[in-house]
Amino acid sequence: MEDRFQLVTVSGKTPLERGLQYGEQAADKIQAGVENYRHYFETHGRTWDETLGYAAAYLPTIEAVMPEILEEAKGIAQGAGITLEELMVLNTRYEITQYPLRPQECTTAAVLPEASSDGRTYLIKNWDYRPGVLDKIVIVHLEQPDGTKILGQTEAGQLIREGFNSNGVGLCNNMIESIYDTAGTGIPVTFLRRRVLASKTFEEAYGWLVHSKRCVSNNMLLVDGRFGRAVDIEAHPGGVDQLKPVDGILTHANHFVVNPEIDRLTDRRKNRDNRLAYLLRKHWGAIDPAVIMECMKDHEYAPEAICNHKNDPTQDPMAGLMTVASLICDFKNETAYICRGNPCQGVYLPYQL
Repeated sequence: MEDRFQLVTVSGKTPLERGLQYGEQAADKIQAGVENYRHYFETHGRTWDETLGYAAAYLPTIEAVMPEILEEAKGIAQGAGITLEELMVLNTRYEITQYPLRPQECTTAAVLPEASSDGRTYLIKNWDYRPGVLDKIVIVHLEQPDGTKILGQTEAGQLIREGFNSNGVGLCNNMIESIYDTAGTGIPVTFLRRRVLASKTFEEAYGWLVHSKRCVSNNMLLVDGRFGRAVDIEAHPGGVDQLKPVDGILTHANHFVVNPEIDRLTDRRKNRDNRLAYLLRKHWGAIDPAVIMECMKDHEYAPEAICNHKNDPTQDPMAGLMTVASLICDFKNETAYICRGNPCQGVYLPYQL
């Protein structure tokens, strides 16, 4: 098995040009991803026409709020040889699967200068999702005309879903589901994340995260690599709640912490965030990438562990769960360390911003 994700490098003058470059480079993976989701939704009670129609219903809101990001999406579709509606399925799969199909995804963390070994800031994530996306994940390095560089990971065809930029803004996300979630429309999380990663400042990014219209919940961990700040935002259609770091460490998983009474999934074991905080705190003041990598390999509370092996290789590849990627952003060195698949079995490779 290859140990490296495909790297997509983009640097066009216009959003449409940048999208075209992305779509052309990752066309095979994007087309395969569309077919994956076509099969998945058709076997879970949705016709493909229904799925396309629901995904397209987000377009007017996006056009009104962030037309430049929509132009980039149009370019990706054109470059990959698929329709805009098909691309929108990839970029609204979180909203579609969130309500009512309920996948469980991801463990995130931030380590600030006071807790690290060298005064650095780190943004961390184990991405847990369906095994069938493993060979369709890409790393995108994007340079905008204003000089902002962005490096992040995503499913091929999706806008960059998480990573960091040359302005010191970093973002990771994980699924949460509240009693307020609906099958309505708003700004899809992939579009919101892409817009946040174009931000010049932490404050600009924060404004997008707390004020954007949404129909489903999402947890968003925002980091300021320039000034060593972080905030975790538990966003839902009814509002937002926030968590701050404790002694320079902030962790989150797939449940509401501030207002647990609004959590729709009451049967979920709620331990990965506390487990990761415990592991990191054991190395307080000496946390570096090597320490973080070991923490992200942890199997305590398996099968719902930080390093997730809940997949069954005999199942449909779009069933089950596993850690499909692990990400560590080092802001001072402008380097992302990314592991393909389970970190206990793979190797973290450096990608330079």
